[in-house]
Amino acid sequence: MKRALTWILILIAAGAALAGLYAIGKRNRVAAPTQDPAEAELFSSAPAGAGALLSLNTATVQPMRSVRFLVAQEGGGILAQALTQTGDQMIGRFQDGRSMGSLRLPLPDGMPAAFFRFAKLADAADLKDGSLLLLFVDGTGGSAAPWLVDADAATGEIRWTLKAAGSQLAMEPGGASCLVWSTSSLGRASWNAEPAFKPLPMPDGVTVLDAVQAMPGGSLLAASPGGLARFTNGGWTTTPLPDPGDLAFPGMPGALASLGKSSYWQPRPGQLARLGPDGAVTPVDLTKLAMPAGREKDAALLRLAGADAGGHLWFALATPDLTVAPHSAAQPSAALQAMAAMSSSATPAPASKPALDPASWMDYLKNGLDRVYVWDPDGSAPRLLDWKARWTGLGAPSDFPLPLMRDLHPEDGTLLMNLDTRAWWVPMSRLPG
Repeated sequence: MKRALTWILILIAAGAALAGLYAIGKRNRVAAPTQDPAEAELFSSAPAGAGALLSLNTATVQPMRSVRFLVAQEGGGILAQALTQTGDQMIGRFQDGRSMGSLRLPLPDGMPAAFFRFAKLADAADLKDGSLLLLFVDGTGGSAAPWLVDADAATGEIRWTLKAAGSQLAMEPGGASCLVWSTSSLGRASWNAEPAFKPLPMPDGVTVLDAVQAMPGGSLLAASPGGLARFTNGGWTTTPLPDPGDLAFPGMPGALASLGKSSYWQPRPGQLARLGPDGAVTPVDLTKLAMPAGREKDAALLRLAGADAGGHLWFALATPDLTVAPHSAAQPSAALQAMAAMSSSATPAPASKPALDPASWMDYLKNGLDRVYVWDPDGSAPRLLDWKARWTGLGAPSDFPLPLMRDLHPEDGTLLMNLDTRAWWVPMSRLPG
């Protein structure tokens, strides 16, 4: 009996010990709370040369499907979309090179879950009320309609959603509407009262849009391969392309930029026109610019990249196709030739334009076109930024190549170079001249 009682006491003590160990283990597990992956710091930033390196944290445990950095239109903020393999939509926010944290967006009301899980953030804007306007397009390669999403920049809470059409945004004056457009569609989204999207008619005969710019009073400008169109009072007026220059740039889209009360239209590289508030189109002769010595030919290659807040136009250089003639030499019609022959006092024919010398241009192009020009149309000569000569002085991370045209964002004063999960950000004010 005593032996049995002894074993009972031993079993009770062992059970108490095991219970205590379990409680300690449980308490330890509770004391180390799990961190919600959505609230973890997915992105970080660190000084790098003249700018900052924006990165996806490699320590994150979430497998990523894609990461995309893009410049928000208003305010110059940088956004990063991180799409996880499980379909979480994460938005990283940066301002002036500093990480401002990340948001996980909930599934917006009305948006199909299958679309949301794969949606690609195509464009964005910082709105004046502190929210983010996000344009999502089909990320599967399908033809599902895009969606506009307005999200609180601090919490990620969805304020409203709107099915739209297009892949790019152009904010309109007032901050309560924007143009949503693509190469083949154009519409206006507004949210002053109830969010709404209204398709706009394309200009007559235009099937491809190169650039769209919002103007005061609900008017807009649209550049196309056929010229410039201005939408005002519910209708379009058009300006045809000017005659081409000596060089051909096949497939190069037209460009638009806004500078104060004037806008600028570039139908082709090397050509430029100033647009007045009344719609007047005034050509600007870029060949008259005082280019740096030895770089005079650059005037014919200037490709408009945009305008900054300081009143300057920014140009990169375009590569011409020397195997393509921009146009054949104009010949007088048979009727004009007959009239000249019958005239007793025929006027001499105008001197023919010197033929283009492809060999001299080929030699010139061999030296590279890694240059950018900054020009005040009401001021002095263009200022040259030579990427190749100045690149090492900017202190870019070693695996970042020379910038391309798409990396320049003059409207936001930003140079942003994207390498998958990392981006290098530099304020344009720090670029050497």
